[in-house]
Amino acid sequence: MSTEHQPTSRKPRADGVQARERILSAALRLFVDKGLAQASVRDIAQAAGVNVAAIAYYFGDKAGLYRAALYEPLGGDAGVPDAPEPFDAPGLPLADALALYMRTCLRPLGQGETGLLSVRLRFRERYEPTGMLDEECSSRAQMHARLLALLQRHLGLAQPDPELQALAFAIFGLVAYPYFARDKILAAEPSLFDAPGAVDAWSARLAGYAEALVAFEAARRAGAPESSIPPSTPQGSAP
Repeated sequence: MSTEHQPTSRKPRADGVQARERILSAALRLFVDKGLAQASVRDIAQAAGVNVAAIAYYFGDKAGLYRAALYEPLGGDAGVPDAPEPFDAPGLPLADALALYMRTCLRPLGQGETGLLSVRLRFRERYEPTGMLDEECSSRAQMHARLLALLQRHLGLAQPDPELQALAFAIFGLVAYPYFARDKILAAEPSLFDAPGAVDAWSARLAGYAEALVAFEAARRAGAPESSIPPSTPQGSAP
């Protein structure tokens, strides 16, 4: 991670660790709900049960606190991996490629509540950019371009078109939903996140759903009536 993205916050004394964690946790929730501009330092301090001076001591200012909220819960810049697995390697069956893509994208799901909040904050950066994730946004764009190239190759297209873009965004939508709707999913069926190996199960499940989307798009392009389009194709084979 480059030094310009390193959090500028101070290391707390041993007796201040809990206070710092409370501040970071409260800030994450308020930043996710309100964004950087609308979440005031006073509101964060009140939610954390500390005075405003404590935020200045541990994080410098609100920008430093926001930067810490983006990076610290995920151990640096792990929210979108800077070295994603080679899911688009030539010759890799589609089922295996989509499984690798899902595991790469869903990895932060296993990093606890603050990690999930940090990922939600990163998603918020997509429509309320602050500039603090510009380099990472470039990495996400590269990830999307790689997925698009994989789909283009699998469907045998000369170049991407709007329908292929729609397919790639639909597959990414499968990834985004567990982050944004985790609370609703837990309320409906806790075992979907609480059971051992839940993240691996989500990855496999969503890879299967994504493969079905690709199969549908392949059949649609071939001119098959929608009522006759099969839900999926055998894993690893082209339609």
